[in-house]
Amino acid sequence: MSTLTKSLAVTLLASLAAAPLATAPLAAQTTIGLRGGIGTATLSRDMPRLEAGEVERSRFGAVSGIDVGIPLSGIVDLRVGMGLAQKGGLADTPPSVTAGRAFVQATAELDYLQLSALVRASADAERGLLKVGVLAGPYVALNLSCDIALTTLFPPAGSGQFRFSGGRQLSRTEASCLKDEGTDFSSRDFGLAFGTGIEVKLGASVALALDVIYAMGLSRIDDDGTRNRHLALQSGLVFVVG
Repeated sequence: MSTLTKSLAVTLLASLAAAPLATAPLAAQTTIGLRGGIGTATLSRDMPRLEAGEVERSRFGAVSGIDVGIPLSGIVDLRVGMGLAQKGGLADTPPSVTAGRAFVQATAELDYLQLSALVRASADAERGLLKVGVLAGPYVALNLSCDIALTTLFPPAGSGQFRFSGGRQLSRTEASCLKDEGTDFSSRDFGLAFGTGIEVKLGASVALALDVIYAMGLSRIDDDGTRNRHLALQSGLVFVVG
């Protein structure tokens, strides 16, 4: 089963479990949120990876999760969440690739189970029908899978120098992130996430949510000082439960 399929399955099961909660009273403040969306990720490291003429390569993937909103005081609450996030980006070509190495581009595909605790400050608008807020807090991510996608590119005709910004994709294969390949990624990631979000009230105890969250990895996930960068756009439903 692919990671995307697993992600959708988790979201579906969580939705079925939370559906009865929509009948909770209006006065309740604790919430459960079910969210899903798309994300774009890159890898940064201490030493520049790009050569002359190359361009950064991002990985696009799915995000999904469930979270509990716990009121703290006034306009501040705590969102404790758990979900799946697909990260990665341009990586070093494994040493095992010898033939045509100059025309091979490697992309790390890292899938994580991500746990977060985000503090949100929000304010109501439009007579309580709209809530706008900002979020920030730490996250810890556990690596579920790690692959290196190898893409063979063909240099443009008549070019004196190969450039990744040109070229034409010919084939794509995958290799595991093994230590003997020189791509030994850590099983954990830690960082800070921050962003903004809105909630549109749909009923007495349910709202439609839209968030933009940027996760900045602080821990090095390999010996080269590589760190994750991830921007996610997600939407979902928020249910008042107590």
